[in-house]
Formats: sequence, structure tokens, C-alpha cells
Amino acid sequence: MLPRLAFFAALCSIFLSPCAVRAQDLASAIVGVWKVVSIETKEVQSGKVTYPLGDQLTGTFVFTPGGRFSGMVFSANRKAPAAANATEAERLALFNSLVAYNGVYRTEGDKLIMKIESSHIQSWNGLDRSLTLQISGTRLTGRSAPLKAASTGLEVVAENVWERLE
Repeated sequence: MLPRLAFFAALCSIFLSPCAVRAQDLASAIVGVWKVVSIETKEVQSGKVTYPLGDQLTGTFVFTPGGRFSGMVFSANRKAPAAANATEAERLALFNSLVAYNGVYRTEGDKLIMKIESSHIQSWNGLDRSLTLQISGTRLTGRSAPLKAASTGLEVVAENVWERLE
């Protein structure tokens, strides 16, 4: 009897692992520090996938138990300015290779809604960003509803993947 129970417990741990986090547990499951693994957009019409900040990223998102968040993402191939004071072109390249914003968040079912208070792009301040979340082991994946890409104006779905650090 005991071996059957152990087998059943192992089977349940596979199918009912953190990837099957119930909606009411989502708010507590995302609390912590998450390393950015990837950010991609997929054009709705063509299916073309692009990586707005490149396919190699650095950065973290932090979600607190009190409902605050902060996130920063950088292209891994950022070039340091040639001198102590960056030129206008160097400053522009550095700005275009990052995303940074913070604010408050809440969860509703499997949705994460982040209200942006401060951002590297001033026009994002006050906006809500909503992602449908899925947790699988130590991975957190967030997918947006279709939206217009700022760079192309085409309708895309964005996907963010994070790995738990703590």
C-alpha cells in the first residue's frame, strides 16, 4: 500500500506542481525577485517573433507582499560610452536598450495588473499593464493581450519569461 501511495504522491507532484498554482494563490506565488529570461513579441497577423531588446537580457523584477513592484530590463550587449561623459548618440543608444518602471500591482484570477507610477517612458506613467500568468516550477511567464507595438504599429502579443531568484 505504501509504495502505491508514494507513486500517487509522485504523480500528483508532477501534475499538480507550481505550474498548477490556483488563481487565489497567484498573488503570494509571485512575491519575490525574478530574473528576466526573455521578452519577445509575436505579430498577430504574420506570427513573426521579434526580441525588442535582443535575445540576451539582464534585469530583474521584484514583487513585494504589499503589492508594489519594480522592474528593469537591459540588453546584454549595451556598449559603454567611449569617455566619462556620453555623447548624445551614446545616451540615445543606452536609453533605447532598457526598460524600467515601477508601481503597484494586483492579481485577478490568472491576471497580473501592474499600474505604472514611474517609467523610463513618461507616457507610460498612470497606465495599467496586464499579463496572463503561468507558473511552471521556477519559471513565470506573462502574456499580454494583443496590443500595438510602439516601434512598428503592428498588433502583437508580448511574452515575458522570468526565473525565480528568491
